[in-house]
Amino acid sequence: MINEAVVVSDAKAPRGMVFANGERIEAVLSFTVDNNSFFQADTFRLEVAMSQQPAGRRWDWWAVQENLQLEFYLGFPADPDYFTAAELTRFLVGNVDDLEFDPVRDIMLFTGRDLTSKLIDYKRTISFSSGSLVASDIVTKIAIERGLKPVVTKTQAAAGSYYQIVKALVETNCTYWDIVTRLAQIEHFQAYVKGNELHFEPRTSPGADPYVLQWQEPTDPNGFPIANAPAMRFRRNLSIAKDLKVRVLSYDSKKKAVVNEVVERKRVYNKVTSKSARSTEPAQEYVYNVPNLTADQARQRAQAILEELSKHEMNVQADLPGDLLLTAQNIVAVQGTGTVFDQTYYASTISRAYSTDGAFRMSLEAKNQTPNTAT
Repeated sequence: MINEAVVVSDAKAPRGMVFANGERIEAVLSFTVDNNSFFQADTFRLEVAMSQQPAGRRWDWWAVQENLQLEFYLGFPADPDYFTAAELTRFLVGNVDDLEFDPVRDIMLFTGRDLTSKLIDYKRTISFSSGSLVASDIVTKIAIERGLKPVVTKTQAAAGSYYQIVKALVETNCTYWDIVTRLAQIEHFQAYVKGNELHFEPRTSPGADPYVLQWQEPTDPNGFPIANAPAMRFRRNLSIAKDLKVRVLSYDSKKKAVVNEVVERKRVYNKVTSKSARSTEPAQEYVYNVPNLTADQARQRAQAILEELSKHEMNVQADLPGDLLLTAQNIVAVQGTGTVFDQTYYASTISRAYSTDGAFRMSLEAKNQTPNTAT
């Protein structure tokens, strides 16, 4: 595991810093950084004292700014009274979407997204040929076009099918992020922006070293449970727990034929986790209309959708002391409940909240499906 299963109290003092266009923001009151997976942008929320801004950076100055790029740092410096950004960990680089002023409460509120917004907010302007491009080439080209550093794992699949997929996406007036995430689904990759880098790489292995949420039942009738999280909540979606079917409808313009492709996940009766009888309910079916797909492309799309839907069956939420270890790319493992919830999960949202009174809190949301095996 990458963390401690038992929380050890220490005297570390958390500290945070925020920079706007390279200059440190004064009088920070609090901020929250949300690191997300499942192809979503990271987000932030920052509160600053208006009246304590330095000369030349009062309300009137902030109100006319058109481009604000913020950097958020958190950490546990050796000297909490004298420290630099180099002693902290940078958790997000992003652009401000909205700036709100509340002079009565003396607060400026900044909200925005990480640099995934550079891909989400822009339609395709570069062209892609049908030559020898593979998925990694396309993503690299997009990263460079949007001013991001590509951190891309080379892919090998033939380009012909990719060209048709990208061509179909472009014809629907898609964004760059639509193209990147679609290719990631086909390759079974993860795609995310970290700082100024666009990552396109294999998904984290389920067997990777996990971040552990440990639960221990009380050993005494009057005792208390022991956990490394002050709060844990578990949820199971019973609609997704049953058999699933995904149908993709399309029209193949080349063959002038209607496309109707179906993939299905039949739930295997597990002797350990399935305490009740097998369900006799029909499969839960989801139908999607996607234009300009061949039968093979429609089948791939249906399979990708099925995999994403399945991951929303089992959910865990936890409130934790703030740390610097957990990322949205980590595997999370629950241990000790003695239930079906003892399994691995994929982190979906990690929220870190910092305030200048010294509070540093973290919350986690993670999800997965139950193992679809007989034992």
